[in-house]
Amino acid sequence: MFQGSIVALVTPFQKGKVDEKSLQDLASWHCDQSTQGIVVAGSTGEGNLLNQQERNQITSIIKEVVNKRIPVIVSCGSPSTEEAINMAHEAKRLGADGILATTPFYVKPSQQGLYQHFSQINKSVDIPMIIYSNPGRAVVEVSVDLLLKLSELENVVGLKDSTDDMSRPALMRSRLKKQISLLCGDDPFTAAYLAQGGDGSISVVGNIVPRLCRQLIDAWKDKNMADFVALTQKMTELCQAMFLETNPSPVKYALSAMGKIQNELRLPLLPVTTDTTEKVNKVLKDLGTI
Repeated sequence: MFQGSIVALVTPFQKGKVDEKSLQDLASWHCDQSTQGIVVAGSTGEGNLLNQQERNQITSIIKEVVNKRIPVIVSCGSPSTEEAINMAHEAKRLGADGILATTPFYVKPSQQGLYQHFSQINKSVDIPMIIYSNPGRAVVEVSVDLLLKLSELENVVGLKDSTDDMSRPALMRSRLKKQISLLCGDDPFTAAYLAQGGDGSISVVGNIVPRLCRQLIDAWKDKNMADFVALTQKMTELCQAMFLETNPSPVKYALSAMGKIQNELRLPLLPVTTDTTEKVNKVLKDLGTI
C-alpha cells in the first residue's frame, strides 16, 4: 500500500511558529518531484517537539495541498500507548491515509510490551499502520519474530526499519504470511535494503533530492543496475552528510541553503556547526542543488 520513495518531511518554522507558506511549498514541490508519499510529524519533522494543535495544523495543510495525489502518513510516537492511540485517532479524523506507529521510547518495554502497544493501537483505530522499529532513538528494537507476529494484525500494512542489519528484510520476506511493505528507514542502507527484499524507503535525503530518490527506487524495480549503482554512488556523500549531527539539524540547514525554509529548529535541537555547514555546502554544490 505504501511503497517507493516516501519523504520524512521536515517541519519548517519561522519565529517559533509553523511556517505554513514554506510547508505548502514543500508539499507541492514533492508532488511535482514524483515523491510517492509524505510522512509528517516524525523525528525528521520534530514531531515530539510539536503540540497536538500543531500536528493537526501540519496534517491539514499537507492533506489540502497534495489533494489525494500521494498518501499522507502521520507519525504517532509516544512512550504512552494511550497517547499514541489519541494521536492515531486525530490522524484518522483529519483524513490521513495511514499512521507511522513508532516504538515507544525511554520506557524500554519488553517484546511482549511492544506487542501489546502496537496491538492496542491496531484494535483502537481503524487506519493503515506502518510499524516503525528505531532502536537508535527508542533503545529497544522490534525483533524479526515480533515483526512477523505484528504483520498479522489487521491494520498493519508495512514496516519502517532503521537498522544496519541487512538480513532482516530477507528474513521477513521469506516468512511473511501476507504482503506488507518493507521500508528502509536509514538512507545509507537503502540500496542494500532493496536488494534484500525491501519495497522502498522513508527518507531524510528525500527532502533535498526527491527526484533522485524516486529514480533510485525505480531503477531497482526496473532492474536497471547501471543506473541503480550510479545513483547510489551519487547520493552516498549526501546520505553521510545528513547524519553528521543529530537529524534534522543537517537537513534543515541544507533546505535553508537551497532557499526552501528558514534554518530554525526547536530546543533542545540546535543548528549545525560551522564545520558541518562547510561539508554540507560542498555536497550540495557537487549535486548542483545550490
